Amino acid sequence: MKQKTIGILGGMGPESTAELLVWITRVTPAVREQDHFRVVIDSNPKIPNRTEALLSGELQPVIKGLVETAENLKRAGADVIGIPCNTAHAFLSDIRKAVAIPFVDMVEETVRRASELFGEGAAVGLLATDGTLRTRLYHEALERHGLVGIGPPTPGIQNAVMDALDAVKLHGVSDDAYRVLAVAVRDLAGEGVKALIAGCTEVSLVLRRHPPALPWLDSLQVLAEALVREASAEGS
Repeated sequence: MKQKTIGILGGMGPESTAELLVWITRVTPAVREQDHFRVVIDSNPKIPNRTEALLSGELQPVIKGLVETAENLKRAGADVIGIPCNTAHAFLSDIRKAVAIPFVDMVEETVRRASELFGEGAAVGLLATDGTLRTRLYHEALERHGLVGIGPPTPGIQNAVMDALDAVKLHGVSDDAYRVLAVAVRDLAGEGVKALIAGCTEVSLVLRRHPPALPWLDSLQVLAEALVREASAEGS
């Protein structure tokens, strides 16, 4: 049967969007070029900052930008859409109501994988934005699957994490960003966590280059694998 076309609602930030395409290519079981999926990307960094919107309550400009971008992807032929931004998943229900197309829920997929890998009752450290942590996207999903979410790190460290993630969006992965995340990992380890979730796609970029000592799960890789699964001919 015909393969589905994958849509990427991206730009939040641009490098993680590009990395998602790399991951989709990497995890596709292709034996020839034509076996790969058609992928439509709208990398839209003009969507307002998701964390700022969640903390201020000014949600509508973000919802408008996400919905318009999803509609662009649908018009371009996307059959299933993934969003390589964890914080944007706080708005997923709003997008789904407005655009009649299947979306892969990166948070749910990542937590389901964490449950399989780390086991029931595991304490999982969360490296994520203030917006993702304040809305408890991962905490609540982990609880539903019988795990315990720990995070954010202590306030001063979390403030440094946010600065580091903003820097990655602007300038890419740096040793400075890694050092900040390493401090955050040690802080969470002190709280008893046995594994980590990269709950921000910029965290994924940093940890891929500088893996932590603890076992960790990359939400960006999980999203790619889920998109390939949903777009496979067998799932049509």
